[in-house]
Amino acid sequence: MSRAVIKLGGSILVNEALRAQLLEQIVALWQSGHEIVLVHGGGKQIAALLAQLNLESRFHDGLRVTDEAARDVVQMVLAGKIGKDLVAELARRRTSAVSLAGGDGLSFLAEKTLAEDGTDLGFVGRIAQTNDTLITALLAARIIPVIACVALGRDDFAYYNVNGDQMAAAVAGGVKADTLVFVTDVGGVMDAEGKTMATLNRAAINDLLVSGVASGGMRPKLRACLEALDAGVKDILIVGANAEAVLLKSLEGNSSTGTRINL
Repeated sequence: MSRAVIKLGGSILVNEALRAQLLEQIVALWQSGHEIVLVHGGGKQIAALLAQLNLESRFHDGLRVTDEAARDVVQMVLAGKIGKDLVAELARRRTSAVSLAGGDGLSFLAEKTLAEDGTDLGFVGRIAQTNDTLITALLAARIIPVIACVALGRDDFAYYNVNGDQMAAAVAGGVKADTLVFVTDVGGVMDAEGKTMATLNRAAINDLLVSGVASGGMRPKLRACLEALDAGVKDILIVGANAEAVLLKSLEGNSSTGTRINL
């Protein structure tokens, strides 16, 4: 059976019915023998807590600008509530899981990163070093790793907010996954006419980025796809959460929905 990294965005996780459907599919895949690593975001939940605390949410080129106060909120929401809630929901389905941040076991360490135009984003990092020892041990013990998009800096060991898509790409490369699946609320990559593109390769992704057809949050997602390809992941899918049995079909190789990416 294959090893897959599945990334769930925060906008999907706030929909209880949709989240339940996806977790049911993850459990079914797990029980059939697939090795699953779950990476989760939580942008909407982070924004909600920032608003409650009267802290502004700011973005630049699709990435959250993260000062120290925002970084602490990100850590609380992702490595705290969302991760532990997912562990509980999997437990109710008689499936063992462990909620982790990237720094646990020094599995995924980050370095500070700037925006494409050089803008300082604060405590925003990108994964620069991976160690699959802990993840491999959990998978061998039949425990699903549930990984939040925060990591320790490899030089200063401070926590950094990591873009969820870049985190998922780094995790997939670091654990030598066969497949990386981005589950989104948009259902795939759109061309200039707003139509879903069934397949993409490296050259087509670069064209979308350079031309500006890819905008907003799709830009870091596509850059993450390139990173995953560079790290040896051979099969990448961007699929819609609402598509019927989308995860089951994606990992069985017969999905006709969303966008499939390879070299």
